[in-house]
This record gives sequence, C-alpha cells and structure tokens, in this order.
Amino acid sequence: MKPNVVALVSCADKTRGQIAKYLRDGGFEVFECEELSIASRFFGVVVVDDPEATTRLHVQSWIKLTRPPRVIVVSSKPASWKALSLAHADHVFVIAAPAFGWDIVDALRAGPAQAPRRA
Repeated sequence: MKPNVVALVSCADKTRGQIAKYLRDGGFEVFECEELSIASRFFGVVVVDDPEATTRLHVQSWIKLTRPPRVIVVSSKPASWKALSLAHADHVFVIAAPAFGWDIVDALRAGPAQAPRRA
C-alpha cells in the first residue's frame, strides 16, 4: 500500500471528475470506481455518500480490516455518520457536502487528531 494511492468511490459524474482532478493535482494516485470491494489496497478511500444504507455497510467493513484505510465520507447528512466517525476517529472522517477539494486533501494528509471534523 503506497501512502498516496486513494480510491474515489462515487457515481461517475462531473463531481467525481472534479474531485479526482483535485486529488491528482494534490499528488495522489486516484482509482475511480462506483463500488469498492478491496479497500486494503489503498491508503485512503474517499466516498461520496449516497442516500442508500449500503455505503455505511461498506465503510464499516473497511474499518474492520487489520490495516484499515483512512476513509473520508462526503455526505449531505453528516450528522448521520457522527457515531461511526466518533467510534473510529483515527480512520473515519466526515465532511459535509458539498465539500471543497482542499478539505478532502487535508483530511487525507492529516494525522488522526488533526483531521477536519465536519459532522
């Protein structure tokens, strides 16, 4: 796992393209996908939350890994992620949508105590 490789999980749309470009310009190698099953291959995973509950189930499975990735969730309902982000503060960071690219980059680069808390 390289420290600059991140997965960007989101529907294929203009927003995903903009986030991916910002991450690449920030020095990250980005793997764009609509679904992700092997999160352990990545240093970080950026998830643009959709209203379906499956997103939460995926994030919960990723943080149970031996070496969990840093998971950045961009959500229109960040309060709904509060319990999970508090329970796993070293690995799950929630940013309110719409998020600025620099917020996502800062969350990926920050140490656990430094990451922005938006939920």
